[in-house]
Amino acid sequence: MKKKRRDTENYELIDLIALKTSLKEHISEEIHKIEEEGLTKIERHIVPKYGKGMIIEFHFNNVVISISRYRLNHDFKIYNQGEKNKLQLSFLLEGEKIIGLNNTIEELLYESQECYTAYIKTYAGYNKISGGKPFKEIKITLSESFLRQHGISKEIEFKKLTDNNLIIPITNDLFSVLSDLETKKIKGISRKIYLEAKVLEILAIQINNYKNINIDGLSVQHNKHLKKLYNLKQFLKNNLDKNYSMNQLVKQVGLNESVLRSEFKRVFESTISKYFVEEKMIRAKYLLENTELPIYEIAESVGYKNATHFSAAFKRFYNERPKEFRVKI
Repeated sequence: MKKKRRDTENYELIDLIALKTSLKEHISEEIHKIEEEGLTKIERHIVPKYGKGMIIEFHFNNVVISISRYRLNHDFKIYNQGEKNKLQLSFLLEGEKIIGLNNTIEELLYESQECYTAYIKTYAGYNKISGGKPFKEIKITLSESFLRQHGISKEIEFKKLTDNNLIIPITNDLFSVLSDLETKKIKGISRKIYLEAKVLEILAIQINNYKNINIDGLSVQHNKHLKKLYNLKQFLKNNLDKNYSMNQLVKQVGLNESVLRSEFKRVFESTISKYFVEEKMIRAKYLLENTELPIYEIAESVGYKNATHFSAAFKRFYNERPKEFRVKI
């Protein structure tokens, strides 16, 4: 683990050990539960006292997939402990978390666009999560029986939370698979089979990444650039109702224009403008399909003040105008 210093300790304490509960049960409430074909989906909403957002879980075959998306009202320091004996894969897509263990004085800073895979026999420590910032984490927990079922040998030496070089960047192929976990709209036994296949794919990628990526040899500057690019991508996705000049984006991301243009295209295989328009059109299509908002409001929500210009852009993308598309729904 690598020690990270923080000057302030203004965290509101949540002692889950004393409360005899879990974080999800303490800060959120279950609002929806579906059980189908051996798969359970649970949707939880954050209690307003603690913030806003949601936690979605999938349970099947001794696997738990947890997708947390929220913004807490305050900085929290959360104490927890327990017997685990499970493999944990964590992917922090947005935000930051500080991890501390009771048997070490060091703290591990876990930042946006980073991930880890660790076998946890026992756990006793705390997490610090900052308030007022978006936090998004996908966590996959695999039992020993699941690993045995799929022939994953004990000879594979998974890292522990205390190991050096535990945290590595989220690679492009992982981003693609993680996105599929959230966006694929299938139900019943097909969803269970699909999720299990994706979990195995993610695990295979991570095992390979730990084998092949020499963490100490990674370019620090490259990592900084990569994080900035992913942060920009998320920034654009979160602000589809706006439009930005290249100068504004340069200031936002902190890279010069030439590097920003070339690196964004290299990493995401798309220009910035093309990506932004695609996300706007995907959002517009979703609103046309799932809401009764008038087209001019949908246009404004994706950054078009002129509904005619929006209609033309939508037709270029989907080969039909918004009104024509909506009629077919």
